[in-house]
Amino acid sequence: MKNQKWIKRIALSMAGIIVFLGAMLILTHTAQNSIASTEILPTIDPDPVYVVCEDGEPLTITLKAAQDFSISGFQLLLVNISEKDSGMLRLTLKNEEEDVLLNESCPVTDFTAGKWGTFPGNASFIEGESYQLTIRAEGAEPYFMQVPEGWGRELPFEEAVWQDQEVLPYGISLGILQTEQTHVTYGDIFYYSVPVCILLLIAWLSLVWIGREQICAAFQKIPFEKWIDSYGSDCFLLLLFAAICISIYARAYLNGIYISADSAGYMREAENLVQGNGFQYDGIAGYRSWFANWPILYPVMIAGIMLITGANAYLASKIVAMVTVFLLLVVLRLCFKREAWLYALCLTNTGFLTLCYYTWSEIPFILFMLCFGLILARILQDEKTDAKWYVLLGIMGLSCFLTRYYGIYVWIVTGVYILILFFLFQRKKNKAYLIQAGKLTLTALVSGILSVAYLAMNKIMNGMASGVSRTMWWDDYQALTNDLIESLLTEFFNIFSLAIPERLENYPYNLKVFLIVLILAGLAAFIFRSCRHFTRESVLITMGILYDVIFIGIRYVSSMDSFYFRFFEPGTFLICIGLAGLLLPYVKGRKPFRFFGMAVTVITVLSVLSLQANGEFNASDCYYNAVARQWEEAYAEIPESSVVIFDDIDYRSAWYRADVVDGMITPQDTLESLKETYYGSDYLCIRKTFAETMLESGEYEEHVSDWLAEGLQKSEDDREYVVLALKD
Repeated sequence: MKNQKWIKRIALSMAGIIVFLGAMLILTHTAQNSIASTEILPTIDPDPVYVVCEDGEPLTITLKAAQDFSISGFQLLLVNISEKDSGMLRLTLKNEEEDVLLNESCPVTDFTAGKWGTFPGNASFIEGESYQLTIRAEGAEPYFMQVPEGWGRELPFEEAVWQDQEVLPYGISLGILQTEQTHVTYGDIFYYSVPVCILLLIAWLSLVWIGREQICAAFQKIPFEKWIDSYGSDCFLLLLFAAICISIYARAYLNGIYISADSAGYMREAENLVQGNGFQYDGIAGYRSWFANWPILYPVMIAGIMLITGANAYLASKIVAMVTVFLLLVVLRLCFKREAWLYALCLTNTGFLTLCYYTWSEIPFILFMLCFGLILARILQDEKTDAKWYVLLGIMGLSCFLTRYYGIYVWIVTGVYILILFFLFQRKKNKAYLIQAGKLTLTALVSGILSVAYLAMNKIMNGMASGVSRTMWWDDYQALTNDLIESLLTEFFNIFSLAIPERLENYPYNLKVFLIVLILAGLAAFIFRSCRHFTRESVLITMGILYDVIFIGIRYVSSMDSFYFRFFEPGTFLICIGLAGLLLPYVKGRKPFRFFGMAVTVITVLSVLSLQANGEFNASDCYYNAVARQWEEAYAEIPESSVVIFDDIDYRSAWYRADVVDGMITPQDTLESLKETYYGSDYLCIRKTFAETMLESGEYEEHVSDWLAEGLQKSEDDREYVVLALKD
């Protein structure tokens, strides 16, 4: 009997091994006539700069092959197209002998705006030979994205784009789908088939020799549930933190830069802080100025990281975002314990991640707002709260203001709760409510007085409390309302890291309103059903709603950018934290809840692995370094401590050369007034073409014109700028 058992095990083992060897024989066999397709794309300028392919007008690209290669299609990235377009796109490829190698057309609707798409067509290129590619749009006017010079080094050809018989100083969003014959096994074709076969063989042999009951019993002894309950949340928080940091570094430094005009202002001030110039944001350039357009706290954070790490201002701003994300996760862990992982999903919001990529103050602002809301909820829930919590509330409120001027709104929220406490006192005659209201009022007054004092200091030093006039300008209110509708709908889908479905995107704005009303009505019904007053959830949701409502009202009566995700994300973050708390009792402890936690963990791991697989960790051609080289070239002729007249250098570099300011010359200016205006600069720089145009106009003061003419005469022919000394 025992021998039969052994014989059976051996036979089953041999059968499993034979099946395994058969599978491996097939999987290691080379597939015939196999080719490998490689997508080779240029690096796109992150700014929305376009090359228009006008209807009926050809766009010609000269391609000089740097090596022998074949393609199965061209990769195009187009914008200004939609599914309503009925036009066609035609590509014609000719060699040096004018032989037509490719002449194909396809509907414009085959491409999705803002995404790379394939224009099919087979062609072969020979090293050293030139080819002419003509792109013609018929019945449509798509836009290509610009590719700065040198940013298409990955492509196996040199590219020159012709438009209106002139060579453009940049390329377009044109790539290739390169093909080459290769030896590929069926194991390569069917992903993970070889390791799966190995694991199946091991599982089979284990079942044969150990037995199903023993294996199940051994697994049941492993305390998976206990480990997950004890350490799962913390492990996920660490994993999420690592994933966000990696994403920030890869997307906003190695493979792109996210700098707006506000970002450049923050970093310029940070550079001056590091040099000991305080609020003098043009101090390095030699001017008396006062940083008042934005509050000071965010530049202070960047400067602190610069001093600690020695990093440049842009990289330091990314480190600030990473540190802030860490602090947010710590706050969530301290407040929500083992359920913190659910609340941490709010950090995966598309809008939040995009804020992390930009050098903007919203990320630390969200941290301070969250802390303010949590502390306020604690105070409201406990009638005998220690004084330290009121002090912390005041500090968080002041920090909100010093990160964004709009942060003063938190005291409006506090005012609402003070009125509620007074109402409860009147109704219940409980002095505890009156004491709470008095303490909150005192806290608000102290923090508010400090905030007003800061604005008064700005008014004295700058002339305006918030740096610039924010009175109303002429506005297209219909377009503003449409932007509001679009932004609110986008904000909802951003929560789930999704884009608005194309079908919904194409709804007219007056119909999108009903979608928004439907969503808001559903959320309101859930909140009123589940929420209780003075809880953390109610306070955070109230703060988020008031944030959005007040901001919308302010935008309609003052001048600033139109509505978009940057406006709404801080409020959305607070609302989502509150909604997560309301949702938790309905799902906690259920098996689908644990499965959801494991699913988001797997997705987080895969998102990090995708960055590696897509080559986004490749630091050899760092995007920031490439842009910095461009800035170095742009400023190569500009001496230290200069003013650049009619400055057309990339605005994102305003912080990179903090010793340089931009300026202008008017027909009313004299030589003395220019030297007086630009007292901090040693040199005045102006492009030769601008100087020549000014002289040709004959509108400028005689001594200024003579000064420019003398500079032009002395300037070397290969120079782009005229450099004139402002000081003797």
